[in-house]
Amino acid sequence: MYSEFDASEFDYLASPNPQQFEQQNQTQTPEVTNIERFWNLTGNWGEFGSYFGAGLSASLIVRAVPALIPAAVILIPAAGLGLALYSLSAEGSGKVRSQLILLAIGTALIAGNWDAWQAWIIANTQMLILSFAIIVITLGFVGVQIWSKLNVSK
Repeated sequence: MYSEFDASEFDYLASPNPQQFEQQNQTQTPEVTNIERFWNLTGNWGEFGSYFGAGLSASLIVRAVPALIPAAVILIPAAGLGLALYSLSAEGSGKVRSQLILLAIGTALIAGNWDAWQAWIIANTQMLILSFAIIVITLGFVGVQIWSKLNVSK
């Protein structure tokens, strides 16, 4: 069961010169050539196009079938928020890919429903202005209270 154990990985402990083992573990990172950069870029554009097309199709299907509107209003922002949180926490190519997907789907949803967004904003302008003013006043009041508690008689 344990016959595959290789004790050579502990040779650096008995060696008088441990630097020789440190150099063996270092690996060279491959250099990215221009053609690889080109294929990565075109792949990103192709992926953007496919996600944009899927998002646009989904938004137009929702407009064609009004019974789907409540599901779209709940699920699309939830999925977008999850994707935004993932793109903030991801590293490397996963971060770029998730931001690309988020940008494509967001653009598609706005493009497919721009007239509905515009009509909603126009119809609710007064409510939006009042809500914005209340939020700014509330946040300002809370900020002043916190600031005054932090700067008490220094």
